[in-house]
Amino acid sequence: MVSIRESINPHLPALRKRVGKVPQNPGIYRWLNEQGEVLYVGKAKNLRSRLRSYLQVQDTSVGPWKLSMRRQLSDFDITVTNTELEALVLETNLIKEKKPKYNVLMKDDKNYLYVQISLQDPYPAIGLVRRGIAPGTKGFGPYTGAMDIAQTLDMLHGIFPYRACRKSVEALNRACAKGKNPETVFNRESTPCLEYQIGQCCGLCVGALTQQEYRTAIEQVMKFLRGERAAAIEKLQQRMQKAAQNHQFELAAQLRDTLEAIERLEERQLVSDTSGEDIDIIGMAVMKGHAQALVLRQRDGRIIDEIALPLAGTCDSEEEALAQFLPQFYGTTPDIPPLIVIGRSLEEQEVLDAWLTEKRSSTVKLKRPERGRKAELLALAQKNAQEKLKQLETAWEAAAKKTEGALSELKDILTLEETPKRIEGYDISHLSGTETVGSMVVAKNGKAMSDQYRSFTIRTLKEGEVDDYKALREVLKRRLLHLVHDLKQEEKRWKEKGITFGRARKNEMQTIETTIQEQKLAPDDLQAKDFLVARRGKTIVGFARLYRYKDATKMLKSLWIEEKFRGAKLGQFLCRKLLKREKKGKIYLLTSKDLEEYYGEIGFRYIHEGPPLMEKMFRNLPTKTPCIRMMYDVKEHRNDTSLSTKPDLLVIDGGKGQLSTALAVLKELDLKFPVIGLAKREEEVFVPGNAHPLVFPKDSQAKFLLMRLRNEAHRFANAHREKRLSSSAFRSQLDSVPGIGATLRTKLLTRFGSVTAIKAASDEEIKEILTPKQLKTLREHL
Repeated sequence: MVSIRESINPHLPALRKRVGKVPQNPGIYRWLNEQGEVLYVGKAKNLRSRLRSYLQVQDTSVGPWKLSMRRQLSDFDITVTNTELEALVLETNLIKEKKPKYNVLMKDDKNYLYVQISLQDPYPAIGLVRRGIAPGTKGFGPYTGAMDIAQTLDMLHGIFPYRACRKSVEALNRACAKGKNPETVFNRESTPCLEYQIGQCCGLCVGALTQQEYRTAIEQVMKFLRGERAAAIEKLQQRMQKAAQNHQFELAAQLRDTLEAIERLEERQLVSDTSGEDIDIIGMAVMKGHAQALVLRQRDGRIIDEIALPLAGTCDSEEEALAQFLPQFYGTTPDIPPLIVIGRSLEEQEVLDAWLTEKRSSTVKLKRPERGRKAELLALAQKNAQEKLKQLETAWEAAAKKTEGALSELKDILTLEETPKRIEGYDISHLSGTETVGSMVVAKNGKAMSDQYRSFTIRTLKEGEVDDYKALREVLKRRLLHLVHDLKQEEKRWKEKGITFGRARKNEMQTIETTIQEQKLAPDDLQAKDFLVARRGKTIVGFARLYRYKDATKMLKSLWIEEKFRGAKLGQFLCRKLLKREKKGKIYLLTSKDLEEYYGEIGFRYIHEGPPLMEKMFRNLPTKTPCIRMMYDVKEHRNDTSLSTKPDLLVIDGGKGQLSTALAVLKELDLKFPVIGLAKREEEVFVPGNAHPLVFPKDSQAKFLLMRLRNEAHRFANAHREKRLSSSAFRSQLDSVPGIGATLRTKLLTRFGSVTAIKAASDEEIKEILTPKQLKTLREHL
């Protein structure tokens, strides 16, 4: 008898059999769904035992989120490691890279700021950075409020002038590196920088302070960030008294305000004692699958900071959330104390202790206190984490209701059969006909899904050609073909028509050779193993081949379809079936210019230059035949979960013309999806079969949702175009020089820096990179 859970996921019995053969070593495991997406990454001391625990038939201890995951399990992958510590490091890296749905993970660390101090330099610099601290530098953080930490650093410069202009710091460090006396680099007669003139530079550039004085200021800033604020308070008090004595009352008032701000920081310290201990106290709250971490940082016996970190992903317990949060948090923060207080005992606590000790280069312990001051601090951290999570839950519920209302309104106004859960927005962007690009953005349940966004570089427009309709047609067709191209279903439909497919047989090669000669196709080195053949009964009605040359160049060649089957896209199916066999690399093609769109629909794209062997073939082609080079990159055509997911609504940036283009593409591909156009000028919404725009209620949340999606598509398209411009602006002239490939272009630009510099360079200099023949070609084209 099959259990209810087994019927929900038919893959479980097969998975249980496979798990029985998994080694009992430490390592990491990845659970996958049917689309190959990573659902969860975990580590284990015993891989077989851990994987088996997910698949037990009568396991009632599984929480709702893990049960939800188990319904989707289709496959797994493992990586065996030598030790549990190796598994911990690998697990943390994979979670950051894959961002699995059922793992708890810190949100993108671009949101967090660190103070970075280059103590390895004779003249250290202080700056704010994202994504962690550079090796060799001293760091503080993370800080979640950019404005707060920036204001703190501004305030510290007013107390301990530490900021120096970049020019002076770099010059002084260079002098030290060369063994020169740094105090001879600048003096009182040096020209001061602009920052110095407005009070934002300490005066290194005019020799206003010595190296020791400068480093002393840096050290005072570091002490303050560690929580040692007595020196700052004392200095402010002295300056305030002096300003009052000199009747500088405005300055005294400013100093008083700064002093009060620091004293408020002191007052915010929750508790303190005389132990002088450095401790982090981790509070963790879990509610409805969401998790919130809160870190209290105690330094020298005083609580100096609170870091609230809402976590992405889902989980069922505080233990699970803690086990995944700790390696991620301490993998980025530069400040690891010797003691970390946590609220739950963890199964792999010894491994975490060892990893933290290795990171800190001295002993670190995780501890769960039962009583005393540390237990009180932990209770405080837990309470605050729970409160913050409640506040977030309230905000999420309000936002969800608002979005739910907008989607419901959209369903009613557009008379859709179902509420549109997945909405895709499209836009075209160009710069006077150059660098034309398209964008696809996705909203799922009203929420932007940036990992599902896709951009398209337009291939069918010539340089300078402006045709938004043609560009939109290309974007939509390239996107929607992913829903049409299902090799298994297509092959099934061809079989229903009596067409079967397979490798060429030896007894068929004479027929293939004769056809190739008659059709004047490439006749070189014909081998049965290279051909894929379409047959009707025993009669060959089509073939194509993928040929591998000795230099590893792979080319699609010899495509032929019997006359009566042309126009039914049998040739495209043969090509895609051949290409699907390739796991990696690039496949090249030489074809006539008028077949560019035909092969473009398969996935080939135009290129300026191919590998040397292909270039030799290209030069030997008859000049009367306008031919082009094309290339298919296997990695660009791996299974894309975003493009293979069906949309519930298409939103096109534009009016009636753009809407008509979208409808024509849907008709051509025999697809039926709701589609609307959103014109910019009056924010008008056009729908098929209606000459006039729809009328939305004033302050319509549905219309605001559409506008946000359209604006996001516009932003994403512009960002992609700007990225292409920045990478190609100074290379475009070199790209057009025949015989100068990507490697030589890189060497030239690395050596000379720009096209202008290449033009100005002497022949002797350029000959160090190019042959005389290449040099001549370069001079002719630049």
